[in-house]
Amino acid sequence: MMELPEKIEKKQLPIIIAGVWLLFGIILFHSDPGILANFILIAVMIGVLPYILMSYFEYQRIKSMEDQLPLFLRDIAESQKAGMSLPQALKNAAKVDYGKLTPEIRKMSNQLSWGIPLQEVLERFSQRMKDSKIIRRSMRVLIEAYTSGGNITETMESTATDVSIIKEAEKERKSMMAQHVTMMYIIYFIFIIIVLVLSNTLFPILEMSANPTGSGIGFVDPMSACEKNPSAYCIFYPIFSLLCQMFDFGTGAECYYKALFFSMIVIQGIFTGLVCGQISENSARAGIKHSLILTASGFAIFIITLRLGLV
Repeated sequence: MMELPEKIEKKQLPIIIAGVWLLFGIILFHSDPGILANFILIAVMIGVLPYILMSYFEYQRIKSMEDQLPLFLRDIAESQKAGMSLPQALKNAAKVDYGKLTPEIRKMSNQLSWGIPLQEVLERFSQRMKDSKIIRRSMRVLIEAYTSGGNITETMESTATDVSIIKEAEKERKSMMAQHVTMMYIIYFIFIIIVLVLSNTLFPILEMSANPTGSGIGFVDPMSACEKNPSAYCIFYPIFSLLCQMFDFGTGAECYYKALFFSMIVIQGIFTGLVCGQISENSARAGIKHSLILTASGFAIFIITLRLGLV
């Protein structure tokens, strides 16, 4: 019973740290919106990123357990063929290493030692594996076979075969979709190149327009227009203005378009990554790693390019 408060504290720790960091920023830099916005950004990352990573690691853990499930079921079936009862076979399996599945098997073995009925032990395991449809369906089949008095050995072998087929199909799907994921990576970096080339073309025009002795192209400054006559078209003006202060994008039209391109790169990176996970592994959570890679790469390329004066 003492573990529950500890778990709650661990889950709340990133939010507490983020809150302290944000409070520190507000106290010291409340008069500087640019620096304060950076503190807010870092606070959001501290508060949210751990949960995103935990979600991804949990997804990987579940997939690893699903990979080991057929081997576990076949070993149980073999033990039963050797004359063991299902509870005895399960206790014997707790001595074998099944990777990420081992702690759950040992937990089931301990519950049987405490006198908990096998059906309830399997039901609890199924509830703990609520994020895995494969494991939950497999446990449901075993529970039904056990309670109805069917041939549990044949049921386990059949279930193990079905799970193996499903996992092989998933691996084949992932392999087939790998080229599509690679293509989406290429498209994303081509998009960044287009943005940088467009910036190289656009920003000199903005400078010429702002120069009184220039050719007088008459380029409209969206930031100034929104300051003078706010309208529905200026909905992103406060966001872009804040981004300019955070990353020193300059002022006026240059600020507007740099903030616009920066936002496009970040948003494109996040959702391209999620789509990569969905098409390759049929799960948006699997795309978290792609989102982090793409977004971090796009962010770094754009900021470094600006700082080097290449755009």
